Amino acid sequence: MKVLVTHVPAGSGHEKAAEAVSNAIRKMRPDAEVLLMNGLDGMSSAYQWAFTQGYLGVIHKYPALWGAAYHLLDLKGLAWGAYKLHRLGNASHGKVLEGILMHHNPDVCIATHFFPAEVASYLKMKGLLKAKLITVITDYMPHSVWISLGTDAYVVGMELTKQELVRRGIPPEKIHVLGIPTDPKFGRKGDRQAVAARLGLDPEMFTLLIVSGGFGTGPVEPLVHALRNIREPLQALVITGKNTALYHRLENLRSTFPHNLKVYGFVDNMDELMDVSDLFVTKPGGLSCTEAMMKGLPMVLVAPIPGQEIRNAWIIEKFGAAVLAGPVKKAPGIIQELRRDPARLKEMAHRGSSAGRPNAAMETARLAFSL
Repeated sequence: MKVLVTHVPAGSGHEKAAEAVSNAIRKMRPDAEVLLMNGLDGMSSAYQWAFTQGYLGVIHKYPALWGAAYHLLDLKGLAWGAYKLHRLGNASHGKVLEGILMHHNPDVCIATHFFPAEVASYLKMKGLLKAKLITVITDYMPHSVWISLGTDAYVVGMELTKQELVRRGIPPEKIHVLGIPTDPKFGRKGDRQAVAARLGLDPEMFTLLIVSGGFGTGPVEPLVHALRNIREPLQALVITGKNTALYHRLENLRSTFPHNLKVYGFVDNMDELMDVSDLFVTKPGGLSCTEAMMKGLPMVLVAPIPGQEIRNAWIIEKFGAAVLAGPVKKAPGIIQELRRDPARLKEMAHRGSSAGRPNAAMETARLAFSL
């Protein structure tokens, strides 16, 4: 059996989900041929840059414009026009991916981004691809771009996500609430004392884990400065990702910072850092929030991008696993309130654990073999 798993590096979440599913398939069926690929491979470097870095530039420099376009193209009356626009763009730029899909001719195609999902769907509708198509939606509230006529199954993170797809006309039997796939290590709770000792941290001190994302984006620096307003002692673990300039600026703060500040660059032990933390302060990306919920780590969500992030925040807050702070300036007050309310933190952790699905990748692999 041949399975092709494809993603797009627009943020790190799509790729992480694809890697988790690929690893699960290989573990479940060592005899299966598994191909993991970037859906932009083979395209011009200029287009790849525009798709990834251009996207990041727009959402951070012109968030209001991005949010307006995102919501406009998701309006019910404009959905068909939005699809035609989407198809027109993919027809122009998706020829390389079309050729790759037809060349490999997989039995199952799994897409963790809407671009390869739509291209594969188009080929299926034209009779040029026989593969079963699974679309893994990596946000908690779907946008119309995720919906394609040729999709055989949708994998979603919550029952609320399924309800929204049903409202949009997707047959319930096509929607599988399996969780957003990520590394199963986030489903294992480590020993706080032992992990803290290994990392040189104080296991008894109230600890914040502040994450900027793999690309080092988000309001991390102003958030760290805002923590000066908190009087109670705390430990702040700050992940700057690939943003080396931000890393060095924050390192320079350590000698004068009123709290125990630890700064990290790109890390591969996020699961351990979550094990020693009491609160996760982050932008509401689908994968990072999923990992925190799997760990039972309460969240404070800051500065969500209008569009997919604000929708993620609404859903996760509604579920009870997070508090949406909104602007950075509100975060210190919310952090202090939660710190002084252990019962509420415990309830948030419980709600998150009940939503996190550590077997999501394996369940998605099982679904692939059942279609």
